[in-house]
Amino acid sequence: MPNKRRLEPYNNSINIPVYNSASYYFNNKDDVIDGMHKKTKQIGRYGRYNNPTWLYVEDRLSELSGAEDTLLFASGMAAHFTTFVALLNKGDHVIFPSECYRQVRNIFKKILPELGIETHEVSIVDPEFFVSEVSRICKEHPVKLVHLEMPSSPHMYLIDLDNLKNVIPKETIVTMDSSFSPPPNFYALKWGVDITLFSGTKYLNGHGDIIVGVASGRKDLIDKINWYRDTTGAIADGQVAYLLNRSLHTLELRMKEINQRGMYVAEYLEKNSLIKNVLYTGLSSHPHYELGKKYLNGHGGVVTFTLDRNEEDTAKFIDKLEFPYMASNFGAPQTLIEQSTFFTYFEYSEEELNAIGVSYGTVRIALGYTGDMDSLIADIDQALKSSIY
Repeated sequence: MPNKRRLEPYNNSINIPVYNSASYYFNNKDDVIDGMHKKTKQIGRYGRYNNPTWLYVEDRLSELSGAEDTLLFASGMAAHFTTFVALLNKGDHVIFPSECYRQVRNIFKKILPELGIETHEVSIVDPEFFVSEVSRICKEHPVKLVHLEMPSSPHMYLIDLDNLKNVIPKETIVTMDSSFSPPPNFYALKWGVDITLFSGTKYLNGHGDIIVGVASGRKDLIDKINWYRDTTGAIADGQVAYLLNRSLHTLELRMKEINQRGMYVAEYLEKNSLIKNVLYTGLSSHPHYELGKKYLNGHGGVVTFTLDRNEEDTAKFIDKLEFPYMASNFGAPQTLIEQSTFFTYFEYSEEELNAIGVSYGTVRIALGYTGDMDSLIADIDQALKSSIY
């Protein structure tokens, strides 16, 4: 004999439960009408559309960013792509920064044009030039969307949002990848951004153990994006949502520690005579330092520095290190390091590298919030000296 269906015995747990259900049942036709047709009752339907663990975490993320609504995605790239596809149509014009994440750049340069969307690439190296070019393009074309990334990787470039908003038509949508500067370091929506996007894998999660994406912002736009997420299924599962929720409890504490470590290591690197230059928005030597003081509450744990070496000799330095892991990510407990042209941009030609300002001696270190920084500094020092060619 089949078992009768059972309701949950209690729901007063301090920690949210993990919902891994593929389906949700209805008690009767009125439940179907209220929950699925009219949507006057909050009730599940199918695991691609609903998950109570998601909803709880999405609400927390909305509160964190000051957003009207939030969606979780399977990855940061899923959040980006779904957002662009949902908000753009054939014939629309979009502006994006040359220095944005390479996979996002691929969307703008290789995928959206195939869908009949006109894309305009502008460098953010010079903030005033960026604003003037955006202004020019907006006057010449009906720009539907301007996408931003702040800070950008690996240079940690910033954007003057106040000046930018003055030259963008009111109806133009502004999206921003804020993965490198989550709250409390930066509140993108408070500066006129409509949708802020995150690779939640990074600082928001902070444990290096899940892949997840986030889109937060205006509800009318989130509703459009939600339809595409429902349709394409770019969802995070209940366990991922639960782990992200766990991580949000310590976000402010982690970012405070990471900010302190970032400044400590950046100052050491800048004083080291074997290092050509350091890019960290907390340093007065960074070209966008003044913008950092205006917009950022903290500068994070990603520090980029360059060596006056070719790719092979830069690799010798990396190989001599004993403490950081050679890996791509940031925000994790462990300190990670990567040689930019060997990791992120290994497919780029020298001409393409020059176009985005990445030299063969570029190194990006992502400081974790565990481990002793003085030991890390000593390790960097010995690797620099022992790898001198």
